[in-house]
Amino acid sequence: MSSNFSDTQSSNCDLTQLSRSDLRKHLRTARNALSSPQQSNASHNISAQLQGSAWLNQRLSQKSANTVNIALYLSHDGEVSPQLFCEYLWDLGVNVYLPIIHGATLLFGAYKKDSQWQENRFGIAEPIDPTPLTQEQLDMVCLPLVGFDKKGGRLGMGGGFYDKTFANKTSKTTLIGLAHDIQEVPQLPIESWDVPLDGIVTDNQCILCR
Repeated sequence: MSSNFSDTQSSNCDLTQLSRSDLRKHLRTARNALSSPQQSNASHNISAQLQGSAWLNQRLSQKSANTVNIALYLSHDGEVSPQLFCEYLWDLGVNVYLPIIHGATLLFGAYKKDSQWQENRFGIAEPIDPTPLTQEQLDMVCLPLVGFDKKGGRLGMGGGFYDKTFANKTSKTTLIGLAHDIQEVPQLPIESWDVPLDGIVTDNQCILCR
């Protein structure tokens, strides 16, 4: 195991004393220090766990694959990549979507092998889709995150897009955070507007939060 992992885990007892901004900086630094093999291994392990998860397979037992809508994301800044899971979903015929910034919230554009692209104001690629979905049309959303705790607390990049989008979500949509193990903290400082996750999948854990 790399020193980055052990050093971060050993300092977990101090992380609860950090402000949200300092905690975000600390965890982003640790995440970006991961090597390419570590990133690849995490992506592989997370994809395997998602493929075997009840979150996915219950949907597939209830509906035909081509009516299941799952949102993913394009990884950047050291985020774990869901691309292997995306390719598995494509093979099944599941509809895959990516977030599109729409004011202070998100819509979700179809992600296909032949998608056309545009950049949002943060320089992140978004699929061009004239009829994007809204949050209530999604069965499952895999979200990136900076930090998490086992209760479903999520620390994002600070823009609040996911929290605003899913502030009034129904039970139909399952929110699953994807992360490296090193992004876990004992307890996150939670604000009233933070939307809790239903589950979290990491390199070595599949956590049911509620």
